[in-house]
Amino acid sequence: MNYRGWMFIGFSREYRKGKIKARTFMNEECLVFRSNSGKLNMVEPYCSHFGVNMKTGRVVKDSIQCPMHGRVFHGDGSGASPKHRSIRSYPLAENRGLAFAYFDHAGVEPRWAPPQFLDEERFPDVLWSHRRMLELHHPSVPLDNSVDPRHFEYTHSMFGKHKKDGEFKTDGHKAIGTMATELAPPLSYVSGAAAEVITHFDSPLNIYLQASMGPKVSDLCNFLTIIEGKKCLLTQIGIGRRTLNPLQRFADAVGFMGSWFSTYEDTFVWNNRKPQEPDNDPHQTDKALEEFREWFEGFAYEPEQPERSLVQLRAANCAT
Repeated sequence: MNYRGWMFIGFSREYRKGKIKARTFMNEECLVFRSNSGKLNMVEPYCSHFGVNMKTGRVVKDSIQCPMHGRVFHGDGSGASPKHRSIRSYPLAENRGLAFAYFDHAGVEPRWAPPQFLDEERFPDVLWSHRRMLELHHPSVPLDNSVDPRHFEYTHSMFGKHKKDGEFKTDGHKAIGTMATELAPPLSYVSGAAAEVITHFDSPLNIYLQASMGPKVSDLCNFLTIIEGKKCLLTQIGIGRRTLNPLQRFADAVGFMGSWFSTYEDTFVWNNRKPQEPDNDPHQTDKALEEFREWFEGFAYEPEQPERSLVQLRAANCAT
């Protein structure tokens, strides 16, 4: 089962002009290539003629060419010759150095706009980033904690314990999770006694967090990329404004180290779980988790093996 929506497929800098990258996303093999004009494209890897994997092909202007017989396909999956059967293509979008692809049933147009987390005025720069691969029985596992603050007391003990149970509110493909914790020493000596986290979801796999600890506000993004099977790639980036101020640069470095440590210290817990079971201790957080998972599963779909690409479906619709 896959999930409908825009999914982070990497930083724009990873995809250079004239290069083809073989990738697996959402259990689907893909080829990502940037045309000579700079446009990013993603198509299925197999040529419609002989079924050859085109990962060893080449980029010709704005198209990809099969290495077997030279058949050419545009970025939208259509053949350069109208006689050539099209291949599947994926809608792509780039936002200030971040690349996203839209996944859904074959031929379905994106149902909402791609995420726009990096506001040019407030968050002009990616200050740091780190990634790690997770083995998860369900992709919602690392996101559950966005509405369940109780894990702070045990997994991230320096954040103390939860001050109030989490809340979760939805608005179509967007949602907001809120929670608060009571900080423990020594962090409380620096930041005060309380911390609040507001998590903004833009479909389930893309989230922006704003954490307030005393006068300090940290802004960061989490992107969960479903690879295949139980493999998910978690990417976390700190966002803000670059500066030459040594104190601010030190604070950014501390933020990076804190983020790196906090997302690695619970790896063993995440990667050694059986499928989720109901909590035996009823509390308000259970309601938030239930609402979150119901919303999350609303984006699930059974993948289909398409016979026709988006271009072909459009042509068929026009003919009728």
